[in-house]
Amino acid sequence: MYLASQRKEFILKTLAEHGAARTIALAKQMKVTDETVRNDLINLEKRGFLKRVHGGALALTHKSLHEDIVTQDHVSIQIAKKTVQNIPTSVVMFIDSSTMGYQICNHVNSRDTHIVSNNPTLLTRLEGIPSLSFYCTGGRFDREAQVYVGQDAAHAAGSLNIELVVLTPDCYSPKHGAGYKNMLQSEFIRSVIPQDAKVIIAMPSTSIANSPAFYTVAPNLVSMLITDEAIVPEMVEEIEKSGVKVEIA
Repeated sequence: MYLASQRKEFILKTLAEHGAARTIALAKQMKVTDETVRNDLINLEKRGFLKRVHGGALALTHKSLHEDIVTQDHVSIQIAKKTVQNIPTSVVMFIDSSTMGYQICNHVNSRDTHIVSNNPTLLTRLEGIPSLSFYCTGGRFDREAQVYVGQDAAHAAGSLNIELVVLTPDCYSPKHGAGYKNMLQSEFIRSVIPQDAKVIIAMPSTSIANSPAFYTVAPNLVSMLITDEAIVPEMVEEIEKSGVKVEIA
């Protein structure tokens, strides 16, 4: 079975070679459902890698798309490994929805680590990692963000005594902190962070200066930001002036 990153690489490679691909054909080649492929296409379109059309997708350009996602996956893995180095061996940890979130969980090897998330897809992918215990919040399902949100989800997460929060937001500002493009996900994250929990931000440097979203977690609540070596020194200095430690993967 293809992992999410492998599926996306396969889709983009197919588009780079042929210029177009049908959902049914991709699903058959990767031995997954049509719905899984459609969700991958939606994700890739949002990230600017392709254009969806009825029954499939079209390439925007050719080889560069494939190269870009391979590079992004490599960066995500390096950041994930660095993040895991900063996670205690025994902890109840909340992690939000993203490909990097999966990479982080995939590198956790402590049987005493318990993963909490409002992302059912993430938790489904973790079924193959026997060393992890994981919990899904349930609640109202938001189709846009593909996560559970609302008071029921926040209450469920709050009952699990979360000690560490690992976030992979859409943007980060030294002045305003972490932000999300989806309002409901932003509200949920804001409500789920315990006052005494340690908060780690893990994200590629290319996302740090993204356009403004719903700012969710102020810098004074963040302990550490983990990113890649492409971040400019001036940004590191500005972030650390706000009291947030920057770790380079």
